[in-house]
Amino acid sequence: MQTVSYRDVTLKSGFLYEKQLLNRNATMDAVYDRFSETGRIGAFRFDWKPGMPNQPHFFWDSDVAKWMEGAAYILQKERDPELEAKVESLIDDIEAHQEDSGYFNIYFTVCEPDKRFSNRDWHELYCAGHLIEAAVAYHRATGRDRFLRIMERYCDCIGRAFITEKTAAFTTPGHEEIELALIKLYRHTGERKYLEMARFFLENRAKAENEKHPPDGNPKYFQDDADIYNLKEANGHCVRALYLYCGIADLAAETGDGRLTENLRSVFSDITLRKMYITGGVGSTYRGESFTVPYDLPNFTAYTESCAAIAMVLFAVRMRELDTDARYGHAVERVLYNAALSSTSLDGKAFFYENPLEIALEDYGRETAVREKSREHLPITERLEVFGCSCCPPNINRFFAEVGSFICLCEDGHLTVEQYIPATVASGFGTLVIGGDYAGEGRVTLSSADYTAGTLAVRIPEWCRKLDAVSDGSAVTPEIRDGYAYFEVTGAFRIELDFGIEPVFIAADPRVRADAGRMALTRGPVVYCIEGVDNGERLNRISVDPADIARAAVGEGEFCGLPVITMPAYRDEPCRTQPGRLYYPVGLAGRSAISARFIPYFAFANRGASDMQVWVRRAD
Repeated sequence: MQTVSYRDVTLKSGFLYEKQLLNRNATMDAVYDRFSETGRIGAFRFDWKPGMPNQPHFFWDSDVAKWMEGAAYILQKERDPELEAKVESLIDDIEAHQEDSGYFNIYFTVCEPDKRFSNRDWHELYCAGHLIEAAVAYHRATGRDRFLRIMERYCDCIGRAFITEKTAAFTTPGHEEIELALIKLYRHTGERKYLEMARFFLENRAKAENEKHPPDGNPKYFQDDADIYNLKEANGHCVRALYLYCGIADLAAETGDGRLTENLRSVFSDITLRKMYITGGVGSTYRGESFTVPYDLPNFTAYTESCAAIAMVLFAVRMRELDTDARYGHAVERVLYNAALSSTSLDGKAFFYENPLEIALEDYGRETAVREKSREHLPITERLEVFGCSCCPPNINRFFAEVGSFICLCEDGHLTVEQYIPATVASGFGTLVIGGDYAGEGRVTLSSADYTAGTLAVRIPEWCRKLDAVSDGSAVTPEIRDGYAYFEVTGAFRIELDFGIEPVFIAADPRVRADAGRMALTRGPVVYCIEGVDNGERLNRISVDPADIARAAVGEGEFCGLPVITMPAYRDEPCRTQPGRLYYPVGLAGRSAISARFIPYFAFANRGASDMQVWVRRAD
């Protein structure tokens, strides 16, 4: 099983296509400009001296490398001399400052050259991994191998330090990334030594005796609690963990080791059944940016880092290449239409690092000193253009430039459609055209003029209650197995699918304490929310009767190309018979009938700071 690469996929229409265009036309420039202003781009000149502003940080190489990778994906599809010149200028600097040994890292050359490979949490191998991925992507896009050869020399340096000469003070990286990058490099070059390097870093995790565990001494933070052959659950820093699982999945794909695949199935189940938000976000605490215990999914303090959402997609796509099960595509869809989209402002120039599921501005009004000392960490309420740790914006750049890679698979002699994004997909079986308005209308068309496989499989969405299918004008009943519908087709065909989209209230497992007595409104793949700008302040006063879903008005206005949903609701009011009382018998409570306005969750916080809720109280 192999996903069809973005190189063979062209998005056509729809708001994910618009998102890709926005990334290309606005977000790429916005990130580059902010990285120029903050010194990240200039740092590649290696001319910083003590006393100068913008001292390089040890993860800056990776920030710029992810932007370069995103640029390469864009250049693969279209020539852009200005964008290409920016990348070439950075490659010039990398080439000029790579040492004879092959070593390359800005911070550990200009700031602390005596501390190379001395602290596993200082991101040297993480930075190297992102540079490797950028070099592979750029070689594919342009055919020029200068950047690729630079990174191969750096890989040789790393191999000596960690494997043959063992001069490094640690064995495995604190922040995983180089593992999956090395396997990508192996697949691109055919050089087996890179696969063996990746295997070394993966198989030594949780086994190396010289590993230390800052910042809190907990081995789970670095995924050192279990080796890769004994994984059962997701632990520690979310992005690190998910990159580790991506590397393990790649190793399993290359070696056919069923033990690794079975372990990853358990980890995936642990995440999606116990530790994932309804938006697809993962990571419920800012402490260690980590997974915690099952069903710990607070809404106010949800961390749900944007990079973790992206990493979750990368993991799920890899699992789908190992395992025929629709649950992986379900997870990708959940992230794509919710947690991944919420990370960027509607103008494409500002970002969330954290993506909460609830905001109450009253919590931000308490005395700052009290809140900082004794209250839980609260996410920001409006997106920023750049962060001190600005890993998410360039990750968004590369993610949406490559989103075409998540749409289709080639498997068992046919194509399988995983995501219903309007696109043209070129494959060895012919060209498949995906059309329709999946998120807006719940309908999709699939057509081809030259399909040779005989079978076309499509994922049945998790939210679909009734599938209506028409093939070349006639209603058909496809074979259903493992969450997929299988159609027998040949040559030219046109299939029309109607998944029966409608608003649905969702409840959480009762063990999720934060959502007890609450409901979330969804419509197809999109999670909805209410905002104070539409519904007034103190949204916790609003409740909805699930029976009123039949009275919901869908499409009386649009927001970001998707329908707004309005429906009857109630707002709790102060005691009417005895005004001014703080507490009173339940029978004296007041309640007024209102109309609640729901918008797509991903679009929240684009109209100024405002209260927001995904999970709304269920009316008595």
